[in-house]
Amino acid sequence: MNNSIILRLMLPLAAWGLVFSGSLQTMVSVWMQSKTYEHCFLIVPISLWLVWQKRQDIRKVPYTSSWIPLFLLIFPAMLWLLGRAADISLFQHVASVVSLQLIIWAVIGTPMAKLLWFPILFLIFAAPFGEELVPALQIITADLSVFFLNIVNIPVYREGLYLTIPNGQFHVAEACSGIRFLISSIALGTLFAYLQFNHWWKRILFTGFSFIFPIVANGLRAFGIITIGYLSDMEHATGADHLVYGWVFFSIVILVIFFTANIFADPPAKSTDFAFHNVSTEKADKSLKVIGCLTMVLLSLGLWEQSFKTNDIVAKNAKLMPNNVTPISQSKWGIQFQHAQQHVLGQSQDGSVEYFNAIFSLRQDEGEIINQNNQLFNKKHWREVASQVIQLTPDLDATEVLVLNDTGTQMKIIYWYCVDDFCSSKPIDIKWAQATRLITGQNATAEVLAVASTTLSESTIRELAKQWQ
Repeated sequence: MNNSIILRLMLPLAAWGLVFSGSLQTMVSVWMQSKTYEHCFLIVPISLWLVWQKRQDIRKVPYTSSWIPLFLLIFPAMLWLLGRAADISLFQHVASVVSLQLIIWAVIGTPMAKLLWFPILFLIFAAPFGEELVPALQIITADLSVFFLNIVNIPVYREGLYLTIPNGQFHVAEACSGIRFLISSIALGTLFAYLQFNHWWKRILFTGFSFIFPIVANGLRAFGIITIGYLSDMEHATGADHLVYGWVFFSIVILVIFFTANIFADPPAKSTDFAFHNVSTEKADKSLKVIGCLTMVLLSLGLWEQSFKTNDIVAKNAKLMPNNVTPISQSKWGIQFQHAQQHVLGQSQDGSVEYFNAIFSLRQDEGEIINQNNQLFNKKHWREVASQVIQLTPDLDATEVLVLNDTGTQMKIIYWYCVDDFCSSKPIDIKWAQATRLITGQNATAEVLAVASTTLSESTIRELAKQWQ
């Protein structure tokens, strides 16, 4: 392998690894911590194995480069910047993998990319995605379970995701949604479709089958667990039995997908079916220019992202409390926003209402306004009963939450967020406002405002929140 080929392969990949290192670390952490994505460790080895299978054909194709993926790189680059600025892991992970795919295409050239199209595209399964489907899959699983139970005349009463039979109750939890089986089944089904079929329509149909079949099978699994519980008077199909039955059933699903692919498989394609075109020396000589531009684009992207981390000074103080409110050190409802640069907590003189305000810099190293570690109330003592969006003013939609503690005390909380003059109670809107300001190099502050009461009427607390905003 000559020096130009080494440079072609190593330099852009080194730049990619350097720029996307933070996102890649979190992606691998997801693989390690979530059983749903354990199969992701196999994606890169499988792709390399598929490339190895093409080694004879690879020798027939000259190394070249392509400008097209270099221009397409702008789309995953902007998605990644948005993900970094808004701290959206899904955006970061998908953009990192798609960027790698485009880099490989740019480095090896279009003729080689056509030959290795599937190993390159298969890398997308390394990005952990699909958790967004869990709520829908839970509902589908409950629907299928009830449908099959009705067929065999087992009495069942459904309340949301809770299924009650005469001798017990089952909850279709997130772990019962089948997401663990579905994601890995789609990855394996796509691989089988590529290996076993030559016609594109067969590949599409089989990939669709590998998506639909695990969902239906998971509904049958849930139905089987409930049926066993019903017939055994709840002695079986509870506790750890869920996991045992789940993995046995998953193994059966994979075997069905595998044997289905074998039954309808096409004859192996002959190597002579591929037609390659020679690439001129002039085009090959442009490879270093593409690689140089690609490396510069990646490093510039990294520098742009680093600018997000430059600390700025909070440009405003915490909001002043109403006149009859005095500062307190601890909240009744346990509101907490960690690492706020400033925050105030106050209570009215009669103790009927509390106010809270916390301010963050968009560029501070630790802590942000929308974060899973922040909490509007202490979930150990309070649980959410209801939530609705209300219009405090023509320009402000806030969220009103009703929570209940173990003693039966109810509390109403009204809250909203602001990034400079833009206010909303929707986290996605605030994430977007933060991201656009960071990407465009603006300094800004973000704050949360909340009002809570256990005694005041709904109209009164809304009026107090409106006056304070």
